[in-house]
Amino acid sequence: MTTAPRPAQEVLIEFESPEDFHEIPLMLPPDAFEAALEELAAKIWPGGTDFQRETTAAVYRTMAEALEEDGTLHAAVGLFETEAGEVSIANLLVRLEDIEADRPDVVAASLHEALSLEEHRDVHRVDLACGPAAVSFHATEFGGGEVENPIAFAHVELYVPSPFGGKLLVVTLSTPSLAELPVYVGLMSRLGDTVRFSRDTDEVPGPAPEDGEGTADRQGQRLTIEQETRSVFG
Repeated sequence: MTTAPRPAQEVLIEFESPEDFHEIPLMLPPDAFEAALEELAAKIWPGGTDFQRETTAAVYRTMAEALEEDGTLHAAVGLFETEAGEVSIANLLVRLEDIEADRPDVVAASLHEALSLEEHRDVHRVDLACGPAAVSFHATEFGGGEVENPIAFAHVELYVPSPFGGKLLVVTLSTPSLAELPVYVGLMSRLGDTVRFSRDTDEVPGPAPEDGEGTADRQGQRLTIEQETRSVFG
């Protein structure tokens, strides 16, 4: 599925959301919003009861309203069955932020440096089809200090500067399914390579990698998000 969030300063951002993720409705008229919520609940509970679907719709109604207030452009939830027959879940959020710097390489390098200073973050500089970017990994606990067994969440964050300058696309994938994290890293890697920025229908091609910049393997080949993080996930 190709998602094209609303234009920002005449810049269009396009990307392909993973096929198995169900879109959480945002920025829709009331009638269309309620219909989309019902459709989402039915996808999550295809064999469930009316109570399960109504409760799920209510939860995502509240979530969607909060995400809209926060300026989120796109949101989706993924539900998967693991090889062990368990359910793995992940949330995908996309937002667009204003930045002052114009050069994508400078933005990516600055983000890599700044995020690397934060404790418990693993940050990498990567090159996507649309240009330089930074990817960050960290974990948080939900209910820590309040419940006996807090839930740990892993977060994969992809920061993609616009080649037009002034905008930063931030894609966040969060999951409590830590064992399935390598799978989600692969999904984020593929999503990142579908990001395209355009203005007035003219797509901006990604810049060719420059010698000496970023990370390369022993043969001098550019590394993908998946390759950059093999040392982290094994």
